[in-house]
Amino acid sequence: MFYTYLWLREDGTPYYAGKGRGNRAFIRHSHRFPPPPNDRILIQEFSTEMDALSAEKFLISYYGREDEGTGSLLNLTDGGDVWFS
Repeated sequence: MFYTYLWLREDGTPYYAGKGRGNRAFIRHSHRFPPPPNDRILIQEFSTEMDALSAEKFLISYYGREDEGTGSLLNLTDGGDVWFS
């Protein structure tokens, strides 16, 4: 199972969108900053990795990137990348 995740600030606004499987959304792993408490992580499941990658790109586009002045996310890419770790 693959999923997308949103990390939420205390006020409920999203600050990071990602794609993962297993426990990726809940650990620091290769993220630049630690995840929030589990009750501030939203998960949406997908049956294929391609569907999850498409959804990740949508979320980043929808919420916008802070570094580009388009939104609230701290993501540094537009998503949809496959990471091997």
